[in-house]
Amino acid sequence: MTKQDIARLRKDLTSEKSEPRKKALNQLKNWPAAEALPLLAELLDCKNDDVLEDLTRGLLTYKDDALPYLVRALCSESWNLRRSASKILAKLGTSSFKKLMELIPENEEDVDYWMVQSLSNMGGEATQYLVRIFSHPNQRIRLAAVRAAQNVDDPRMVKALLHLLEDQNWPVRKAAYDSLEKIYKLDQQAVVEALDHSSEEARFWIIKLIAMHPAPEHVGKLARIIDSSPMESKLEAIKALAMVETAEAHRLLVSYLAHKAWIIRKTAADAIWTQGLGVSEELISAINGSNVDARYWSVKLLGQSKEPGIFEEIVKCLQDHHASVRSAACQALGSLSDKRALAPLMAVLNDESEEVRTAAILALSQIGEKDDILSKPSIPAHLRKENTTPCPHCGKLVGRNFTFCPFCLGHLRNACRKCGRVVEPGWKGCPDCGAPL
Repeated sequence: MTKQDIARLRKDLTSEKSEPRKKALNQLKNWPAAEALPLLAELLDCKNDDVLEDLTRGLLTYKDDALPYLVRALCSESWNLRRSASKILAKLGTSSFKKLMELIPENEEDVDYWMVQSLSNMGGEATQYLVRIFSHPNQRIRLAAVRAAQNVDDPRMVKALLHLLEDQNWPVRKAAYDSLEKIYKLDQQAVVEALDHSSEEARFWIIKLIAMHPAPEHVGKLARIIDSSPMESKLEAIKALAMVETAEAHRLLVSYLAHKAWIIRKTAADAIWTQGLGVSEELISAINGSNVDARYWSVKLLGQSKEPGIFEEIVKCLQDHHASVRSAACQALGSLSDKRALAPLMAVLNDESEEVRTAAILALSQIGEKDDILSKPSIPAHLRKENTTPCPHCGKLVGRNFTFCPFCLGHLRNACRKCGRVVEPGWKGCPDCGAPL
């Protein structure tokens, strides 16, 4: 075949039209593998997805014979060529794994990097090889292997990644967690068991995994973590506990409203709100308890529930001996927007605490905004019927206390010339000084 024929065949193989490509691939089948494979491998640098799909199918028909050319392509200067070769190697499957490993050149970092991408999609024996690369001296290749592990559909990979959560290198721990997010369901039991023997650093990541699909049997483990672990793990455990929709989990969350650490109380309150259980016996009990922090947070949560049935209990909290609880009760009543709260809130406008007085004013304004009666425009006092009288000059209704008519400017009221007392029409004398009018 002449150079012109090869050039035309190369052009047809990368044509954007499918018909010339199919004809060229059929023609290539008649070539010896040693001549066809170098040409197909070279053309993997193409950026057209349809062309790459046809070239991939063509290369896969040669099976193991294509391995040397694909491995050589992993050393190419072209990134596209290396990526395409890596994808095809992965599609050859584990049946080609042993022969593939014999062909991999040593100390070739680019080859190692792209082999990681290939092996992550092979499974089987390739899984253990990928795990070995987790210890590769090159950080770039190591991270690539950890991230590629999320493509492995093999339960053994879960335990290998859990071990990496103990690594001293933060990027490795984060990459291991990101991969576990994708595949931890393959061995969920291993994740739960890791809580009992992991370091505090690893435990933080494991709790985040458990929070994605928590179960009632996890409540005890999470409670122990909240009692004894560092703050970061405590907060993650509380968030995980909020995902468990059981009475025991809710009871524990309410108990943390009385915790000595503010951030624990706040996180527990947010978690209870996330649970969306609304009014519960635990919260009602907490607003009557001895712990001021528990009373404060439970009142706020009950107010957010907007349950009318809780109105009486919140009103009682306006008499609490702690200003923070009284203030929270005002806020809760404002959230409930119940007009029955107007009188109790008016009563605390004289509270000794400025915080409480301010909260009461804000609550009153919230209720007033939603009160249809208060939202109607009010009639000025001087225009009310009982406060008006006809003007003696023009006959229009004017305020009884007006001195001049606003319509005709006629004088409506006379004054005593001696003392200045205002007198009514028809009076004979001033009732103050007795001077005749």
